[in-house]
Amino acid sequence: MRLQGKSLALLIGNRNFAALWSSDLIATLGDRIHRVALAALIWHLTGSLMDAGLAFIASSLPDLALGPLAGVAVDRWDRRKIMIASDLARVVPVLLIPILAPVSLWSVYILLFLLNTASILHRPAKVASIPSVVPSSQLTAANSFSSMVESVGDLAGYPLAGIGVGLLSGWLGPETGLTAAFGGTALAYLLSALILLGLRLPPVERPEEGSMRQVWEELVTGLRFLARHPIVRTNTAVLLLGPFAAGVAMPLLIGYAYEIIGGEEFAYAMLNFGIGLGSVVGAGGLALLGTRRLGTLVIAGLAVMGAAILGLASASYLWGAVLLMAATGIGNMMILIPSVTIVHRCTPGHLLGRVFSFRSTLIFTALIVANGIGGWAGDAFGVLPVLAITGAGLLGGAVLAAMVPACRQADALEATVGSIPGD
Repeated sequence: MRLQGKSLALLIGNRNFAALWSSDLIATLGDRIHRVALAALIWHLTGSLMDAGLAFIASSLPDLALGPLAGVAVDRWDRRKIMIASDLARVVPVLLIPILAPVSLWSVYILLFLLNTASILHRPAKVASIPSVVPSSQLTAANSFSSMVESVGDLAGYPLAGIGVGLLSGWLGPETGLTAAFGGTALAYLLSALILLGLRLPPVERPEEGSMRQVWEELVTGLRFLARHPIVRTNTAVLLLGPFAAGVAMPLLIGYAYEIIGGEEFAYAMLNFGIGLGSVVGAGGLALLGTRRLGTLVIAGLAVMGAAILGLASASYLWGAVLLMAATGIGNMMILIPSVTIVHRCTPGHLLGRVFSFRSTLIFTALIVANGIGGWAGDAFGVLPVLAITGAGLLGGAVLAAMVPACRQADALEATVGSIPGD
């Protein structure tokens, strides 16, 4: 409660932090409207899960191709201008999506790529700006309050987006209603940019320009460490099972909401709400209980996530499905959070950025491949069988991971960096 009070006082009393936080919240709510409207648009136009999978792929490609370089750009350019330009650059693609979609779905994929290319610079610029607008003694409170934005977006944004997009489609018809919904997203980005116009950031010291070859060599150094350290290498391989399963499920959830549940926009939004709720509960539970026996926690997370996805294949009503999606969110946190701690405890500090950067690249690669597989398989074999196979496969992966010695060795990691031989 004391931290929440400090965060609230910080938001009210610090004009620059309030601008940073409120602009991010508005843009995040707009993003949730966009996701619900995009799923509805593709489903109403084609009814194809493969097309939905391609949309997810187009959205993720910028993270894969440009994500590792985003931090470099943020350290070299004016962060306020980056955030404003990012918001403004997203307005036109969002407005064009419902206009061009009936003409060519491939134009939508290009627009999604451009939209998310602009987006990947916004978040690191925001996070990097926080120390410039709050004193060091308030950083913990500021980061805590800032991290709440995604949670608010999931817990409030998805239900509001589901209700709003559904009402607009019902009142104005699917075509006009969805166009209005995308217009709401564009308006959110414009409002975010307008708020940031009032942000004042002090000048920061810029690093010396480095060549692309130097950047590449640094990434390769991180890859070499990851490949040679048995615990980090094994954890990375096991970790990827979670994003792969989630990637398969992403396009399937659209068909599940519209075909199986029959709840259309609201059902799809609430399934995503369930994931967000589970993520908040899982992260909070791990924070309260601590993260001992890290390897076992990751394996248990795979099992929880797999069982929930398997259960989804037999759920027949919305709220049961929402609870199962919440369980997948809990399982996902049980995988991700201990995995981050494993890397922290095994990796020298000067290599952490590179190791995490390469792991992020692997995660987005797994998501992209899985999005395509999920969309194709959903169209070819049906939503429920593919969900069942995905859940069962994840359970099998948990069993196999439990047999790997390096997974069990992670349970013995001490709370120090580089405490296990092999780093």
